This record gives sequence, structure tokens and C-alpha cells, in this order.
Amino acid sequence: MTPQPSSSPGVRFVTRLAAVLAAVFFITYSVDLSWYHLRLAIPDLGPARSSVHRLRVLAIPDKGNKIEYQIDAIHPEEDVPCTRTLFPHSAEKPCWYVSRHARDPISM
Repeated sequence: MTPQPSSSPGVRFVTRLAAVLAAVFFITYSVDLSWYHLRLAIPDLGPARSSVHRLRVLAIPDKGNKIEYQIDAIHPEEDVPCTRTLFPHSAEKPCWYVSRHARDPISM
């Protein structure tokens, strides 16, 4: 009598796939973090931090569920600090994410 496997081939495949995806994520994050800290320590390798210039637009709620958009009168422009990485590091978002959301209005 042959011993039967404890789980079906589909369950084993999904388990292995999840393990491989988790390993790829952690390896990618580790390499990204190491490269970030290496560029902080050795500036000749390239900038680790940068900033994205944006125009501050305020989204002000109005009557009748309408929204009025105005440029901020006090601080019309700002530079948002960011990191040149794939993932957020040092409490800063990556520059690719910040530049993608630079035109988003600020809710009031």
C-alpha cells in the first residue's frame, strides 16, 4: 500500500507559489534597502534622496456636494522630499510615487 500525499497537487502548487513570491519580495526589498544605504554612505554612486516640485491645489468642499479648487495662497508651491528607490525608506515615499501624485489636490 502506497502512502497518499497529505494535500492535493493544486494546494501544493499554490503554497509553493506563495512561498516563491514572498521570497522574491523580500529579496527585492533587501537589495533596494541595501542599495539605498550604500548610496547614502557613498554619494559618488548617485543620489539616494531627491525632491519633487509641486503646485499646491486645495480641494474645498462647497454647497451641494460640489468641490472648489484653489491654489494655496499661503504656500503656493512646495518641494516634496522623496527617495530614489522602489519602496519607501526613511519615512519618505519613493520619487516615482510622489511624482505620480504631485498633481493631486489637498483635501480640506
